Amino acid sequence: MDIIKDNIPPTAEDAEIALLRSEHERRYFDRVLALALNIGAGLLSAGASVSRVETAVKLICLACGAKEVNVMSFPSVIICSVRLADGSEVAQLKRNYEVSNDFLKMELYNQLSRDVCSKKLTVEEGETRLEEISRTRGYKLPVTVLSGGLVAGIFTVYFGGALIDGIPAFLAGCMMMYINILLSRRDFNAYARTFVLSLLGGVTSILLCRLFIACGARCSVSMAMIGTIMVVVPGLLICNAVRDMFAGDIYSGAFEFLNGVLSILAIAAGYGASLILLNPIVVSIPPVARAGWEYYIYSTVTCLLGACAVGVMFNCSFKKILIGTGNILVTFIIFLLLQTFTGNVFLEHFVATLFAAVVAEVMARAFKAPSTIFLVPAIIVFVPGGSLYYTMNGIVTGDMAFAAQWGETAGLTLLGIAVGISVITALFQIIHPVKGKAALKRLLRKKLKQQTKHEGNLQNDCQGK
Repeated sequence: MDIIKDNIPPTAEDAEIALLRSEHERRYFDRVLALALNIGAGLLSAGASVSRVETAVKLICLACGAKEVNVMSFPSVIICSVRLADGSEVAQLKRNYEVSNDFLKMELYNQLSRDVCSKKLTVEEGETRLEEISRTRGYKLPVTVLSGGLVAGIFTVYFGGALIDGIPAFLAGCMMMYINILLSRRDFNAYARTFVLSLLGGVTSILLCRLFIACGARCSVSMAMIGTIMVVVPGLLICNAVRDMFAGDIYSGAFEFLNGVLSILAIAAGYGASLILLNPIVVSIPPVARAGWEYYIYSTVTCLLGACAVGVMFNCSFKKILIGTGNILVTFIIFLLLQTFTGNVFLEHFVATLFAAVVAEVMARAFKAPSTIFLVPAIIVFVPGGSLYYTMNGIVTGDMAFAAQWGETAGLTLLGIAVGISVITALFQIIHPVKGKAALKRLLRKKLKQQTKHEGNLQNDCQGK
């Protein structure tokens, strides 16, 4: 009887039911794709890596019943196609115009993707939550502006400046942060914005230091400018670039790396132009010579405070900042020990970054948050702001031997950070996908059972009618 039944040609009613089912499925996946791409674009705009965005979009579509998902993401665009049960495909594209550093929104978008994948939220509830996240604001404007000033002032002292040097750097950093917020609201070109901020930061630092000197204070222009560089340095871009390249996203990683290099060039152009314009009033004062316990105390305290200020500047939740302080402190102690006993620039940055990356990955899985939130504050102190400034200063003044010396130091520092991140990224790419594939297989088996049950109920309803 079953064989005879299977050979009966489909009736017009069966064809109509199949057509209605196909149209319903297509409309449903239009919404699923729109939700997934909006979440992915939110992650991108908050500063998440491309590999994380692609994973989030793919898992959302698979969790909602897609048979096959093909997704490709770049820092400026996400493209995704979904194969449906009848063999047809639905494809959408989402353009991303702005990439910022907003750790709070990154965490919220990441949690939203988890909730949609685990079926804690329906597509409609996910759309509502998406709107809520887009309206979410972290710290108030005065707090964000002050965080920029604190980053500049604290890192001025960290890189060898006196406490008095931190005052003009603090004022210049507040001004830079406020202007950055204003320009970002007007969709100002990212490279032009970096150049303008660097130029204003350099000019303001020179003028304020000159004013302090005129009042009788001993104030270093170099130290103040080095501190303000940390407000605009593209540490997150380079971190994501290295991660994406070692996750297999070569094109996206290369695009991000080039973006970071162009940002560094914009910074060098801005500060170089300020030195050329105001060179007659620049007074060179050497950094404060600290040694022994004085050096360790100043370095450790300013590292911890500066990293926490960076967390606030990147809109990281206060709870996550407190959780990450242990990683920041232990990572820097390891760096100080290596600096004392080895003196190898590459090795000390490589090993310290290696430790910070391992702890960040473990904490990310423990607290269900992106590892970037825990990694960037821990290694931001390693970003060679001082080396970049001295390299640029040597080029401006024509002392190419001095520029080459500091350029080599900056290059070895960046190489050590990049290799450290790369090793851990590659290691966790070997470990994590095994768990991810197993979870995905369980999810697909569950979806297949649900779909089979749904089709059986639908067939019984049709036969009853």
